[in-house]
Amino acid sequence: MARRKVEEKNYPELIQASEERIADLSSELKQEKANLKQLKKDQVRYEAMVEKQKKQEEVQKAAELLVASGKSMEEIEQFLAN
Repeated sequence: MARRKVEEKNYPELIQASEERIADLSSELKQEKANLKQLKKDQVRYEAMVEKQKKQEEVQKAAELLVASGKSMEEIEQFLAN
């Protein structure tokens, strides 16, 4: 087995720089994971909000159609019951 040739370098400085870079990357990764988690929560809330708005718009539209029909509530209930 051949030995690998080792060059003369400032190893303590290189090791420290590498450790600092790993610490920075770890910190960035934690921040990005927290950001992703928040984005997923926000997406769920947004989708629920959009669905609620759609339902409100449908109810509003139905109310407008009922008013525009000129029929009484009793007539509408009777019609819907059939």
